[in-house]
Amino acid sequence: MARWLIILAGGRGERFWPLSRMMHPKQFLTLMGDRSMIRSTRDRVRPLIDPAHTWVVTGQDYVRKVQANLPDIPTGHILGEPVGRNTAPSIAWAAAHIQQIDPDGTLLVLPSDHMIQQEEQFRKLVVKAMNAAEQYGGFYTFGIVPTHPETGYGYIEHDGMAFGDSLVLTVHQFIEKPPLEDAETMVASGSYFWNSGMFVFKVGELMAAVERHLPELHRGLVALVAEPDHVNEIFPELPQVSIDHGIMERVENVYVLPAAIGWDDVGTFAALARHLPRNDEQNAAKGHAIFVDSQNVTAISEGPVVSFVGVKDLFVVATKDAVLILSPERSQDVRKVVQALKEAQHDHLL
Repeated sequence: MARWLIILAGGRGERFWPLSRMMHPKQFLTLMGDRSMIRSTRDRVRPLIDPAHTWVVTGQDYVRKVQANLPDIPTGHILGEPVGRNTAPSIAWAAAHIQQIDPDGTLLVLPSDHMIQQEEQFRKLVVKAMNAAEQYGGFYTFGIVPTHPETGYGYIEHDGMAFGDSLVLTVHQFIEKPPLEDAETMVASGSYFWNSGMFVFKVGELMAAVERHLPELHRGLVALVAEPDHVNEIFPELPQVSIDHGIMERVENVYVLPAAIGWDDVGTFAALARHLPRNDEQNAAKGHAIFVDSQNVTAISEGPVVSFVGVKDLFVVATKDAVLILSPERSQDVRKVVQALKEAQHDHLL
């Protein structure tokens, strides 16, 4: 019995255009510090799980990028999806391989593009979750203690202590991304967490749950493991479903660990801007920028000097071939630019 890490690295990162492109999406960007986001994810739990016990599920186009970013992971542990089918098929595909090697193994599932500032505290929670999974069984997730009524995240409602441990709570229900009024009520109640999308469970329990609740997926995985060379024919036929909807909301023994760990999924430029250091005028720069009589401006440049005179409340992102000028409250809408470029057939900019 060993402990295994599954990293999900298949996202396209469209809300980070023009930094993120089809062949260089968000998980391979260095948004903070000096390491790519996927490298930071792997290194974060290196003291707990070694590279030999790590699997990565990504798009077929990104397998070489994963190898370049994580050269110490066995090549056979990097699974390339021909198409995206959401998180349940991705996780279960890696789990099916691990089950063949270690049917009693315990899995930690992490997205490749999250930021966690308090890494030591996170590792302590991971160990607690894995210990509980091995001792009691069940399905575990990490609930982020909310700092504000965020409408871009799903929520988890807890229902009291489990196993007599105040750091492990039973889950009452998962809630989809709520409207602002509901989010305000939930945050004020203290009974809800943000859904982090990070999980711990035993591989055998996960695969039994897949077989019971997602039988079509289970049949496809059996075929896929038996005939890995037919991935391009088998994988696109798998059902498209998230691990939350497909498994976590259907099984009974689900638990959440409260996690005040400085977490952010850094899903938009607005999220990134929260973590950049600012001057007295609340301006922030990643790259070379000049601010004159300007306030609350965020500048990100991969080369050109970006200058501002007499402006405020603005995001500007500059690469060698594109510039994005963005109102902070419209950060979620960068995908609309990507869609417009697709419709205009400006593929060279994607």
